[in-house]
Amino acid sequence: MFRRFSFWLLSFIFPLITFAQISIPDLQIPERKPGAETGSAFMQRIMPLELEEREEEIFKALASGNMPDFLRNPISLVDAFTDSQGRSHELIYEIMPDYLAVGSNVDYCRIPMNPYTAQRLADLFGGSLITAKISDHIYENAEVKLDPFFYKPVGRENESVEKFILHNAQIEKQKEEAKGKNGQLIAGIKKDVILSNRLVEGTDRVVIYGWHKLDGNPIQPVYSGHVDWYVDYSHGIRLMNKHVILDGEITTVSKILSDPILFQLFSNETAPMTQTGYRVPER
Repeated sequence: MFRRFSFWLLSFIFPLITFAQISIPDLQIPERKPGAETGSAFMQRIMPLELEEREEEIFKALASGNMPDFLRNPISLVDAFTDSQGRSHELIYEIMPDYLAVGSNVDYCRIPMNPYTAQRLADLFGGSLITAKISDHIYENAEVKLDPFFYKPVGRENESVEKFILHNAQIEKQKEEAKGKNGQLIAGIKKDVILSNRLVEGTDRVVIYGWHKLDGNPIQPVYSGHVDWYVDYSHGIRLMNKHVILDGEITTVSKILSDPILFQLFSNETAPMTQTGYRVPER
């Protein structure tokens, strides 16, 4: 009798142990090198560069791990999402607490970039860009919600590195006033560069969304009117881990978004995505 009870107990406990051991693989972000440039020094260095050269320097800096440590510690979000047939699924996904930034823990600057640089970094780190639906979910769960701060367009000033620096300083000021801390999930500070079916409608476009106000509504609806090289101070890149846990099993963001039934777990659009990333031009 004891043996039968032991066998029954083990058969009950083993699946629970197995489930508990399921975890999302870490993002593959290199450690920051000793003596790497501070955010201030980096921003000053890229200020006079042409767009293409600037993008390459941004990629090299972040690809080498020159970012604050808190970006290496993703926030795990768990919720029930509904598929296109109305069935509910539990999803666990990991998201960076803030937008990509270059520099150290004490001297960093959030850095706007074009979607191809963002996609290269996502691929390198084992990450993914997000969707509009994920952007909304992040805002709902954010610990720190700041009121969007914007600058009136004056010529092309909003596309300048100088304006990137000013906006970053403004975010830091608001975060301090709100008693926010690095590593907390923050939102309302940038428009997200996102994944969308619009990527196949115009291959030379960037798709943006978000910049949620304190009432939860985004200033920026899904928009693909900018050419792919366009970048301004309001754009931000928040990466998520490409691996997620769906109903207790590991899968990927790409598989979910391209699935004819599951795509609505992560998308508000009416059809699955045939392209789940920006197609980086050959170099």
